[in-house]
Amino acid sequence: MARSSSAKKIARLAEKGKGKKIRFQGGSLFPTVILVVCVLGVALITYARQSQPTIDASATANQEYFSSFGVYKCDAYLTGFPTAAADPSTVSPDAYIKADGIFGWKPQVLAGLRTAKLKTFFDLYGIKVDDKSITFPSTINGGETITEADTKCKDANGVEKDATLRVLVWNDYRNTADSKISIASFDGVRLTSDGMAIALAFTAEGVEVPQPDTSALEALAFQTQE
Repeated sequence: MARSSSAKKIARLAEKGKGKKIRFQGGSLFPTVILVVCVLGVALITYARQSQPTIDASATANQEYFSSFGVYKCDAYLTGFPTAAADPSTVSPDAYIKADGIFGWKPQVLAGLRTAKLKTFFDLYGIKVDDKSITFPSTINGGETITEADTKCKDANGVEKDATLRVLVWNDYRNTADSKISIASFDGVRLTSDGMAIALAFTAEGVEVPQPDTSALEALAFQTQE
């Protein structure tokens, strides 16, 4: 008899529940939060994938890319860059100084290690760079430290103005009109292709910075290697 009574109660409850919507405790806030978290997660994953350096899939582990590099102060490039790494411990077959102002790197290896960044080559030269200053080793520019706080350069009208530090990147040195500018986090500037020209520049705002010397790059870049 007891079992029959319990069965009837369950049947009545089931009948009452027909057609009713299931609600989360606390209303719609919880499911909304879950939805937002999922959307943000997908967006972050997509951004992370797109932020990786774009390396030509046809490049082999033995392929080498070459880039020109220079430091521009006010109205001219500094000279006297070494033809070998400032610190021998930084010498690597995967990233090295090829000639004065020219460095070479293996795209597949460095991209795989996530070190295809400008910091790799600052380290080769022994240059310390932050958002507002450059400190050279004793073998380059007399070990000088150049800072925004104490450097003035002439603007396009010949008037002395406070200098700012930036990095200009030409992904293909043959296209002199197409440059990208970074104003911070210079160490993290991505290396993405063969034949890049890169300038670390201290200038007044509005001053046009030419490419570093690419004459030696012409015989090295865009050469197919097996």
